[in-house]
Amino acid sequence: MPNASGEMTVEPDESAVATLDDDGGAGESQPGVLALLGRTLLFSTEPYAIVRDDDHPGRRGFVIVLVVVAIVAVAQMIAYWLGWLTAPRLDSLQGLLYSTVTDWPWYAEQVQQDPAFATQFQQGYLAGWEALRILLGYPTLTATISVDLSLIVTTFGNWFLFSVLAHWTARWFGSQARFGQTLGTVALAYAPLLLLVIQVVPGATVPLSLLFLLMLATKYLALKTTHNLGTPQTLFVLAAPYVIVAIVAALVALYGGAYGLEQLPYFRDAFKVQLFLAR
Repeated sequence: MPNASGEMTVEPDESAVATLDDDGGAGESQPGVLALLGRTLLFSTEPYAIVRDDDHPGRRGFVIVLVVVAIVAVAQMIAYWLGWLTAPRLDSLQGLLYSTVTDWPWYAEQVQQDPAFATQFQQGYLAGWEALRILLGYPTLTATISVDLSLIVTTFGNWFLFSVLAHWTARWFGSQARFGQTLGTVALAYAPLLLLVIQVVPGATVPLSLLFLLMLATKYLALKTTHNLGTPQTLFVLAAPYVIVAIVAALVALYGGAYGLEQLPYFRDAFKVQLFLAR
């Protein structure tokens, strides 16, 4: 609109300014998963606060855990490939021994008595060599896939179970946080698993005790940021899931295992014999 001197001026739209102030500035976006995980490894509390205040913290936590296990699983596959390239070849020795055994008269007699023996022997022979490779630390695809599957199942299972038990304990102390917030922040606590990527280097390992201690520290920060409890209460919430799982496992080992075996005839008889010998 014209001012006193007749010049045209444009006044800022107050609603637009207010919107910019509320959003924290145009173009500002939340950090990505990798950025959050990197800051978590530096023991910063900022990532936990960001995930806690997210509109869908539980969903974001699922994505975080998925990214962690995916990176580690891919690193394990790369480590297997590099180890396979540098490891000594055992295929020739395996084939030579197989040819030697199958030329024995004993093998021919077994095949004549049972035509299916040849197939069964071959399967057992291959399985035995696979087990030998694993025992010797030889990189095998079977062991690598098994480790990756175990990593995925145990990580997701531990994440959810720990979140449930820790959230229940924190609510007992009066926390008002939502379960989704606990899921989201605890997911970040699994960032130390990314250190397993170092195993891509042949011979490099990460002590499991170090990973456990690091994850205790990150879980503490996650629970502290989410539930805003005192230090003693947060430590209690951190320890409660491990204590509960240990008690349940001990009860199952003492009572549930024996009760389950007694339902099977052969194991029941063996269990009675064992009790008799223990007298």
